[in-house]
Amino acid sequence: MVSRDVVVAGLALALGAAAIIESAKLPLGTVRNPGQGFFPWWTSVVIVLLAIVLLAQVLTSRSSTSPHTPGRIAKVTALLLVLAAYTFLLDFLGYLICTFLLVLFMLRATDPQRWTVALSMAVLTAVGSYVVFAIWLSVPLPRGPF
Repeated sequence: MVSRDVVVAGLALALGAAAIIESAKLPLGTVRNPGQGFFPWWTSVVIVLLAIVLLAQVLTSRSSTSPHTPGRIAKVTALLLVLAAYTFLLDFLGYLICTFLLVLFMLRATDPQRWTVALSMAVLTAVGSYVVFAIWLSVPLPRGPF
């Protein structure tokens, strides 16, 4: 019997490979001057690498426990609700605040981490992604009340 993880990893691998091929048809540009295909190509590469890691983990593990427990389903549901709230509050609160709160929720509620780890990672993620997208790539991000 083929597990769901093998199917998902195979599907992600196939879609990621197709995305690499298609995004390579667009001009890639450079890090300082990215082209239209730069972000899709690198995202596709990351998807393929993560799919390979998942496939390797599934094929080498001998775990018989089911990951589909009610607590896990509740966490996924809560994360989907928080992601929906993130999209609705993004214009009102701004990118930095919403991203900080999203990452903090993910690190405290869905995968409990110590407060110091969760707070520092939330700040680093929000500020780091803001620097990459808003400053380096000049992507207009929602500013919020500030």
